[in-house]
Amino acid sequence: MDLKRLKYFCKVVEQGSISQAARALNMAQPPLSKRIQELEDELNAPLFMRNGNRLETTEAGYYLYRKACDILRQIEDTARETTLLSNRETKVLKVGLTHLFQRYFKPLLLELHRRNPDAELHISVLDSSYLESHLNEGLIDVALIQKPRKFEGFDCITFPPIPVVAVISNKLLAEAPVSPFPYLALSQFPLVLLHRAKDAGTDEILLDHFHKGGKHPNVIMHITQPEAILDWIESGLAAATLLPASEVDASKLSHSYVVEVFPSPMVFFPALVKTPVTPYTQEMMEIIQEGYPFQK
Repeated sequence: MDLKRLKYFCKVVEQGSISQAARALNMAQPPLSKRIQELEDELNAPLFMRNGNRLETTEAGYYLYRKACDILRQIEDTARETTLLSNRETKVLKVGLTHLFQRYFKPLLLELHRRNPDAELHISVLDSSYLESHLNEGLIDVALIQKPRKFEGFDCITFPPIPVVAVISNKLLAEAPVSPFPYLALSQFPLVLLHRAKDAGTDEILLDHFHKGGKHPNVIMHITQPEAILDWIESGLAAATLLPASEVDASKLSHSYVVEVFPSPMVFFPALVKTPVTPYTQEMMEIIQEGYPFQK
């Protein structure tokens, strides 16, 4: 059904005659009469009946008029909203950020904002496992997370692995330990390990390194956020933990020792992840291609 014919039809109904509608539309009367006849032929239904000098709609014509008004109104609204959307200066970027690498990816997101001040960043800070689900559900465009164990269904850009450091409560040692600290020697302390909310995570890999060395550490807690683990140890929890070096600022810890470990397991792999159907965020890719992570 031709939209222009519907528009002409509605104008005839509103004006009550072909001649008045033609004047309102700034067109000649014969072409307008022809368009109305074509519409009636297409529908195989009379739309008007003459009452003196005035045209009145048939029952079918009145039904079509009400429907046509709704259709034309929706088209106008859609066109207006599309124009407004295309002219919006604000671009929304939906990014997922894992708790595991908040400090690691902070410079990337701050630089993204600095270069694109008109863009609106929607950042969801969650566990990597939940962010993988958010990607599949289309709730975020890209995720900055631990590299997925299974790549099926994802496009992935990996960054260099982050070394492991040990954070040890000063309640467990009388003086600062020598760095690097033997990895297996950490089994003597109560441990708090990072734990992925769903499925296997880095804690299982770290424990596997102990078990292969013949050690069976006492793990007293599993926590999903590095910041929470550090806060608890700083608050007096007599324990040690193993974290990505990027997430630990020794200068801000007053009641803990921070040491490198040897050998350092390759466990923490930050990555940019998206689904194949979602395009890479160009603004973010430009920063990465210039050499992220930035050299200090």
